[in-house]
Amino acid sequence: MSTAQHPAPATQAASAEGVPNIDGLWEIPTRSAKGESAWHFIVRQRGAEVSAAILRVDGDTGALTGAWRDGKLVLSHFSGARPTLLEITPAADGTLAIVQNGRTSLVALRPDSARAKGLGEPTDPFQHTGVKDPSQPLTFAFPDVNGRTVSLSDARFLGKVVIVAISGSWCPNCHDEAPFLEELYRQYRAQGLEVVALSFEEGDQLKSLARLRAFIRRYQIDYTVLVPSEPGQLTEKLPRFENLNSWPTTAFLGRDGKVRSVHAGFAGRASSEFYTQTKREVTELLEKLLAETTSAALVRP
Repeated sequence: MSTAQHPAPATQAASAEGVPNIDGLWEIPTRSAKGESAWHFIVRQRGAEVSAAILRVDGDTGALTGAWRDGKLVLSHFSGARPTLLEITPAADGTLAIVQNGRTSLVALRPDSARAKGLGEPTDPFQHTGVKDPSQPLTFAFPDVNGRTVSLSDARFLGKVVIVAISGSWCPNCHDEAPFLEELYRQYRAQGLEVVALSFEEGDQLKSLARLRAFIRRYQIDYTVLVPSEPGQLTEKLPRFENLNSWPTTAFLGRDGKVRSVHAGFAGRASSEFYTQTKREVTELLEKLLAETTSAALVRP
């Protein structure tokens, strides 16, 4: 993803209230279990009012808000899905010392400084997950919320561009993505788009699917929702995917049923310009696939 222009380091500017100015884009070096080298740290500041979000490959933390207190910025986002507390102290070298949830120490640098130090960039979500043998159409068959088996080989998907969204009603970043998928479905359905969500639900939820049904009602989802199994069976149920470890992960199939691209995670509204960029890039990809018409798309193996 492209990096935005950013203001000077925190030590070089301060607001009228005496609060250091940390507005703009930062990067947090890391070695995550998902193979990431860095996360984006997006800060929006107006005087003493500050909001921020950490953007990982699977999505962001949601908006963290707060104020200057006792020599540091204290930002929080308290929700059942992703509660987070950040204590941020600007350092003399222009970096930010961050303590997350009272126990994890992080450092944030401006992107230019990170590159000068030879540090890795945040993961490109279009390069994180792949598929084995992309020359073959993707296939699967799973039950819908009413127990009826739906397969990608069904007539309704023949010759269509299909978005396959791997998600779960328990996943906060999936909640961020669902309204966008519904928006795309309503706008492009008449041009040949189908959307299929593969919602992996915990064992206790599989009994009634009450939370998933509420998820569908909340976002007024009209596209197909299937229930493959529990999250722990992700790779077993979808063996064609490689490095599949982000919730959500979204695959884009051409009219011939072949996976043309895979996008890991979803940058929500709290990610500011990355949210806008993600929507733009996905929409451009979708329109390109919809514009393709080949005889091969009409008959799948």
